[in-house]
Amino acid sequence: MTQTRRNPYIFIAISIINLSFAAIFVRLSNAPFLIIGFYRLFFTVLILSPAFIYTKSWKKYYTIPKKTLFSIIGAGALLAVHFSLWFVSLEYTSIASSMILVDTNAIFIAILAYMLLKESLTRRRIIGIMTAFIGVIVIAITDWSYYTPIFGDILALFSAIAFSFYLLVGRTIRQKLDLLPYIFLLYSSCAITFFFAALIWGYPFFSYGLTEYLIILGLALIPTIFGHTLYNWALKYVEATIVGVSLLAEPICSILLGIWILGEIPSYLVILGGAFVLSGIYITVRFKSKNPKQAKIE
Repeated sequence: MTQTRRNPYIFIAISIINLSFAAIFVRLSNAPFLIIGFYRLFFTVLILSPAFIYTKSWKKYYTIPKKTLFSIIGAGALLAVHFSLWFVSLEYTSIASSMILVDTNAIFIAILAYMLLKESLTRRRIIGIMTAFIGVIVIAITDWSYYTPIFGDILALFSAIAFSFYLLVGRTIRQKLDLLPYIFLLYSSCAITFFFAALIWGYPFFSYGLTEYLIILGLALIPTIFGHTLYNWALKYVEATIVGVSLLAEPICSILLGIWILGEIPSYLVILGGAFVLSGIYITVRFKSKNPKQAKIE
């Protein structure tokens, strides 16, 4: 394997580290979840706007089918649903439970990618996914022995389902469309969805103080620009199942950050579960199937 082909996995690893800060930023913020979501995506779109205009990426929208444009807009709405459910879940449950249940999307992605995208589901990949999922179960059961926020757990699980569909839509579109025009429309759609939701719920937009806006700006820069954007880039070159299972490392990193910043200390069983998760990721990525349709980096 050449260095060029390793690049997607390097960027996936970087994106996971950055994504792991999302739970910390959300926990530090006191703003309503719809306001957090709106400003997170609003700031992200503002940051991307100069590059979007300079590269004239908007011209790409004239050359792609309307169906694709609506699919991206729909993916943005799915992303807003994922964020909303996850933000609220963090109000009711621990970082460990929320992050782990959200990352069960790998299981949904594997099944949906096999059914909808015809991506292979080999025996070794199944072993890797199940090994990772065993780790998820161990961590979740351990955390549930100390917390009983069933509502938050259910929200996190539905958040995982929304994220699975969002990731699969992105996997399909990224084969045909460059990164910048894709994420700009995606994030814009997500921001607009949050805007109207906040408007309907009657949340004010301008009364949260400088600290809150700086926290949300950090949420836009680190987990979104250098997290979501990087793995959206990887979706063009790596199967959705690989990306989804790799994201199982996110709760491990988030738990470590929770220990360091918020003082949420997991038990030794959480550490054991984390070992299973990382082992499953290694098996799945190391023994990924050869797909003749898989895109190659130019």
